[in-house]
Amino acid sequence: MKSILFHLCLALLGNCAATPLAAAGKFVRVSPDLEMHYEEAGTGNPVIFITGWTGVAEVFRTYQMPHFAKKHRVLAYDPRGQGHSSKTLDNNHYTQHGQDLRAFMTALGLKNVALVAWSWGCHDAYAYFRAYGTDNVRAFACIDQPPRSLPAQKNDWADYGDFSEVGGFLTGLAYDRRRVMAEFIPTMMQRKMTPEEVAWNQEQVAKTPDYVATLLALDGTFADYTDEARKLDGKLPVLNFLSEAKAEAGRAWLARNAPRSEIVVLGNHMMFLEFPEAFNGALDRFLDKAR
Repeated sequence: MKSILFHLCLALLGNCAATPLAAAGKFVRVSPDLEMHYEEAGTGNPVIFITGWTGVAEVFRTYQMPHFAKKHRVLAYDPRGQGHSSKTLDNNHYTQHGQDLRAFMTALGLKNVALVAWSWGCHDAYAYFRAYGTDNVRAFACIDQPPRSLPAQKNDWADYGDFSEVGGFLTGLAYDRRRVMAEFIPTMMQRKMTPEEVAWNQEQVAKTPDYVATLLALDGTFADYTDEARKLDGKLPVLNFLSEAKAEAGRAWLARNAPRSEIVVLGNHMMFLEFPEAFNGALDRFLDKAR
C-alpha cells in the first residue's frame, strides 16, 4: 500500500513552500477543441515544464520559472482537462497529451526544446516521443516517474507494488476523491505540510473534473513506455530524478534499460519544491551540457 502514496501524489499541485499566487498566464489555441493555459518567462532556448496528473502550471511558478528564466525561455502549461485549460469530453488520455504537446510547441514556434516533466507528466513526454521521435527536442528530464506504472517483476521500479493495489486506488478515486487526496497529499514531502498548503493543493486538484481524473488514472495505470525509455538512451540527453524511496529500484531499472541516463537522488516526490536549490542546481548542470 505504501507505493500507492507515491502514485497518489501525482495529484499534488501548487507551491507548497510559499504563499500561493493568483492564477496568471496566457492562453493559446492549439486545436479546435483545446485552448491551453500556460505561463512564460525569460528568453533563449525553450524549456517546457510539464506538470503531472490533475496538475497545474503554477506548481513551477515560484522556484523553477524565475530561476531558469535567467538563461532560457521557460514555459509551463496546464494539460488538457487540467487547471485553466479546456475541459473536453473526449481524448482524455496520455497519447492525446503527447499530441497536444506537439501542437503547443508548434503554435508557439518553439524550437530545440528541453522537456522537464513531473510524475505522469513524463507520460506526456513519452507519448510525444512515441509519436514523433526526438524531433525538435534537445533534452529530457523526468522527475520521479518510471515509464511503466505496474511492475513487470517483483521489486520493479513502478508506481504500484503489485496489481492488487490498483483496485484500491481506482475505487478511492471513484467514490471519494477529495478524501483520498486529503489523506495522501501530506505524505508528498519529507517535512510536514501545513493545513493551508494541503487545502490549497486540494483546490487545485479539483480544477480537473472527476471524469478527466479517472480516465487519466486508468490510462496512466496501464501505460507502458518502456520501449520509449530504452530508445532514448544514447540518442538524447536524459536525466532521471529519483526520490529516495524509489532510488534503489530506479537505479537498477535504469542500469538494465537506459544505462546512459543521468541520475539524481533527492528527497521525496515533490523534491523540486521542497529542495529547490539542490533540484535547480542539478537541472542547471544538465541543461548546460545539453545546449
